[in-house]
Amino acid sequence: SMRLLILPNDIDLSKVGKWIITNTAVYQIAEASGVAYVLHHGDGEITESNRRVNEWLIHHMDETPLHKLCYDSSVTSTKINIYLNENSADAALAIDTTHGMTPLHMLSMNPNAPADAIGALFDVNIEAAFRVDDQGKTAIDYAREYNVGGMIAMMNVLCNHRSAEHENISRRKRRRMI
Repeated sequence: SMRLLILPNDIDLSKVGKWIITNTAVYQIAEASGVAYVLHHGDGEITESNRRVNEWLIHHMDETPLHKLCYDSSVTSTKINIYLNENSADAALAIDTTHGMTPLHMLSMNPNAPADAIGALFDVNIEAAFRVDDQGKTAIDYAREYNVGGMIAMMNVLCNHRSAEHENISRRKRRRMI
């Protein structure tokens, strides 16, 4: 089977080997969490350092399971809906303490997330699309960068929401006239 590695967009490609990850956002987040790569010592220390960092990468989102689900490469709208039904739609409002992101931010960054999954989560929490994370970006910004189909799905939900609001306003005006 083929595995896809999604690299941070702030990697300096002029650096090669063990230095390539240095100064990326994920590197800085790991360091702030007390986990860092050892780059200069013996092989045993480097191997242990890699193990610790990899373990952190795998588990650093365990406390925010919807966020973790949203960045899973096999996420679907069905999986998101099942999670929300079992855990409450309020889970869509959660903000992770590491990045200041909502689940919609994570889902929008996932290039494998289908547009209907992004649309479904967005429909649950439209305000999340405009919430700025710790990098100063919205879910729409990330979708534009990583998942254009997801951005189109968000725009579609916004248009449907706006049309529904206009319809409600029109009904209220007609009732007042009667």
